[in-house]
This record gives sequence, structure tokens and C-alpha cells, in this order.
Amino acid sequence: MLMIHDEPNPDPELDEVYFFGMCEPAFAALEDAVAASGDPRPSERQSLVHVWYGSFAETAARARQFDWRGELEETILHELTHHWEHRAGLDGLDRFDAAQLINFGRLRGLAAPLYFWRDGEPDGDHAWIIDADRFVEVEGPPPWTVDPGDGGPPVTCEPDPYDGFATIPGRGAALDGAQGDLIVAPRLPERPTLWQRVRRLFGRDDE
Repeated sequence: MLMIHDEPNPDPELDEVYFFGMCEPAFAALEDAVAASGDPRPSERQSLVHVWYGSFAETAARARQFDWRGELEETILHELTHHWEHRAGLDGLDRFDAAQLINFGRLRGLAAPLYFWRDGEPDGDHAWIIDADRFVEVEGPPPWTVDPGDGGPPVTCEPDPYDGFATIPGRGAALDGAQGDLIVAPRLPERPTLWQRVRRLFGRDDE
């Protein structure tokens, strides 16, 4: 079921950020109504998808260009994906949404935890993208020299002592004609597999 709200739904912590939609999974009242109607699939999980027209209007008023049709289509497909994931017991999109909100905060100067980007969209080995920002993890001590993958020259950087990662503006991915940030961070050491731990226990690493 789809419910349209006239009012906007602003993020309580991030100024000028509005939620366009939300999927309310296993909506009890809707499931009860389906079961009472004699639907042959009463055990299926039913969801209520919310769309906030006011959020679209507020965002369009602040944007130079706003694709109403494209944004609405993307929002509904996004919320339907939440519904399908919830039915399958998955949470990948939930984690991506949380990482996206953390990244919104990072762009506005809020502290961001290391490695939150691992719930973003994979973009090759040890690299992820959230919106137009590209996150790359590297081995070895700084300074790090990294190929951003944007066709430009490599960049050399050091981590910010407060954040633990380096931020290079304008060297990330392209989105709507704008270039995002490149974020470079130290790679966590790979955790040994169970078999590797057993071999080390019995001193068999040299084979």
C-alpha cells in the first residue's frame, strides 16, 4: 500500500535533508485487513510505503534543477526494494541508507566512524562509492599515493589526525555533473581464516 503525505519529513539532525520515502514492513493493520478479506496469501508480509510530497517540494525549491519524475520513480523503487529485502530477511539496503546518512553528516562537518563506507556500493577491490564520494582503503603507512580512478593524476595524501582518513575534494565519482570527494583510509589487516589459524597453532605456516 502507498500513502502520500502533503507535509515534508525533515531529518531531525541534518539541516536541509529531507526523507522522500519510507517502507514500514510487516504493517500489522494492513496484514490484518488482508487476512480478514480472505486473501489466499494471508501469511505474506505486507508493507506500507510512505512518500512525502512536501519533502520533494522543499528539495525542489532549493535545487537548481529537480527531476520530479525521476526522483519519484527512484524513491518508490527504493522503498519497494526495502520491502523485498525485508521479506527475504536481508538488510543490505538498510545498511546502505545508514551509511548514506553518516556521509551526509560527514559532508556537513560531523564526525564519521572509520569504515562506515563498507556498507556503500562496491567499486573494485577495497573501494566503495556512496553517492558521488569514493572511499579507498590502502595498505602501508602514510603518506599514501593513490590512483583515484577518475582519469586524473595520482594523489598523495596523509590522514587527518582527528578523522583517521584523508579527504581529497573533487577527485571522487561524478554525479549529476558534479565530482565528489575521494576518501583514503588505512586498510584493516585481513582476519586469518579458521584453516590459517589452525596451521599457525601447529606451526605449519612455513609449508
